[in-house]
Amino acid sequence: MKTICLIGGKLQGFEVAYLARKSGIQVHLIDRKNKPLIRNSVDKHFCFDITEKPERLIELSRHSNAIIPTNENPGTLLFLKKIEPELHCPLLFDFAAYDTSMHKKRSREYFKSIDIPIPSDKPQSPPYFVKPPCMSSSRGARIIDNESELADIDDSMVIEEYVPGPVVSLEVVGDGNNFMIGQQTQVHIDQEHDCHRVTPMETDVNFREITHLLASNLCLKGIMDVEAILSPEGIRVIEIDARFPSQTPTVVYHSSGVNLLEWLMETIAGNNLMENLSLLENMCFQAVMTTGYSMNQTGWKYSNVGGKDQPIP
Repeated sequence: MKTICLIGGKLQGFEVAYLARKSGIQVHLIDRKNKPLIRNSVDKHFCFDITEKPERLIELSRHSNAIIPTNENPGTLLFLKKIEPELHCPLLFDFAAYDTSMHKKRSREYFKSIDIPIPSDKPQSPPYFVKPPCMSSSRGARIIDNESELADIDDSMVIEEYVPGPVVSLEVVGDGNNFMIGQQTQVHIDQEHDCHRVTPMETDVNFREITHLLASNLCLKGIMDVEAILSPEGIRVIEIDARFPSQTPTVVYHSSGVNLLEWLMETIAGNNLMENLSLLENMCFQAVMTTGYSMNQTGWKYSNVGGKDQPIP
């Protein structure tokens, strides 16, 4: 039986632990809290701080097939980056891609460099969308309806035009050269609960092409989610997050049969990602029916062919 080791026992960890159960993978959790949120969803919980006891992490890596960071603590992630060469199993995290995605101003510049459609950063009039400069925009983001409120906004915050429309998400997994894109979902948001529901959606070909462009130009080696607004004027990408997402993967699994953890694990199998995933072909590309919803294609393959990225039907 395969074993994965998670670093962090909150929402990201729950998502991975749930998908691991569906794949028959044993889950070990490292969390410095005595009673982490997902303690009842894992096989073993090791309570310690990896920055204080790195030797325990190194020892656990001897008995794991992979380590997956499921937290966004800057100090913890920096430590993992430094200690990675000493680990005895793969660390499934793309630090370079994450460094671009976590800094919202840096990621905006990346979007512009490859002509990704995004909200304007120089809106002429309210409403404005204000979000923090780092980490996920689900924390600290808000809509400002008048000019007077801008005076209270910290200079470090990112200010964009407010773009109306549903929020949509896509996950992409890559091995640096080849990429798999999963089921599109809609993220339902309200002022009280932020994301309170996720539902599957019909495929938007343009959004898939944009997601592939974002991943391929980063030479993504891991998993990343892309969030966008389906505005009346078309797709507007609002952010990327190069770490295992929360909330959407379970919906992707139940609406399409695609297990994003299995995709991520296949990036370390030692062969071409497309060859590794051939065993999952029937699951990923069959027509899937759920209550009141049908879908003909749940995943797209992309590979470098003759120096040019090509979708593989």
